[in-house]
Amino acid sequence: MQILRAFVSALVFTTFFAAFAQTPVPPPPQPADNGPSLAVTMQFIQDKMNEQGKIDYTLYTHDNSNGEDWPVYYISIEATNAVANPATCSITWHKVTTNGGKVGIDRDLSLDLRDVLTIEVRTSTYEAKMEDTASGHPALDKRQEPPYFAVTSRLKGNKETPLFFSSEEMANRVAKAMVHAVELCGGGQKNPEPF
Repeated sequence: MQILRAFVSALVFTTFFAAFAQTPVPPPPQPADNGPSLAVTMQFIQDKMNEQGKIDYTLYTHDNSNGEDWPVYYISIEATNAVANPATCSITWHKVTTNGGKVGIDRDLSLDLRDVLTIEVRTSTYEAKMEDTASGHPALDKRQEPPYFAVTSRLKGNKETPLFFSSEEMANRVAKAMVHAVELCGGGQKNPEPF
């Protein structure tokens, strides 16, 4: 009789466990839509770079170390033939700068979004101050009329790559798209410690 009770108890337990184990569990919720695809994002960046056209400005420079004002320069910056390739997570373009009509830079450039650590929108004044300080001339104060805005990518190896826009609103929109593209490409600053 005791064996029969043990058998019945085991059968009841097994039947209860089997019924419980087969209860359907709803699947976990799908992740929220994280925005446009990489292809759509890259197309937006490419279009806005190509739509920008030439940025013309007058550069005024004051040297705080000796109180002198430098000559006024008439400068232009232009990015053309921008191609944002989602397959390679890269952006290529041709950059031309002029100073008083004389060409300064005339070359092809590229940016691998997988190497981007951070992206920042800077005013032209701040961008110039950063460049002057890095090149050993922190006493220079520069002012651009009209001002422009740089979408600056900081890369591995402490390098920076700016893209220039005449509108702060457009610079912010492109920066937002670039942050999204960098995330989709696996770039961005990674915390080396998980906790």
